[in-house]
Amino acid sequence: MADASRRASRRGPANALFVVAAAEQIPPELRGVADELTIDFPWGSLLRGALALDDAAEAARGIASMLAPAGLATAIVSIEDRDGLGLPRLDADGACEALRDRWLAAGLEVCDLRRATADEIAATSSSWARRLGAGRDRLAWRLELRRAAGQPDRPVTDGVGGRR
Repeated sequence: MADASRRASRRGPANALFVVAAAEQIPPELRGVADELTIDFPWGSLLRGALALDDAAEAARGIASMLAPAGLATAIVSIEDRDGLGLPRLDADGACEALRDRWLAAGLEVCDLRRATADEIAATSSSWARRLGAGRDRLAWRLELRRAAGQPDRPVTDGVGGRR
């Protein structure tokens, strides 16, 4: 994480903040403050959260809770049947619509969902993307999320990372 933070800080904004925390338990001081949130090639529980597939949607709600009112979350994900994760491919019938519905339930709307370009994949500088062969041997998807209309500017929480 330290190496990735150093690399990102050289090419990113001067006020970038890097945090080691579970998406399911976002520190209270990070709620509602992110103008931009980037998730590149997540796996495990963060991948399930980025797809709003996690149990009880805690990771998805954690991701949503960090966004400022006009903030934008961008995720680049790659999932294939051969991964054995039991996750739906985004090019399967009805998968995009289901993803939109799940994110709306977590408080964010999907503004854009499409295949990631080779340039977007390369711009992540992700060693995991290279190992996966994303953009070459497998599809990657770019997902943009914003706070859904009618959602509070700062999510109401129960004090332990969950939403009420």
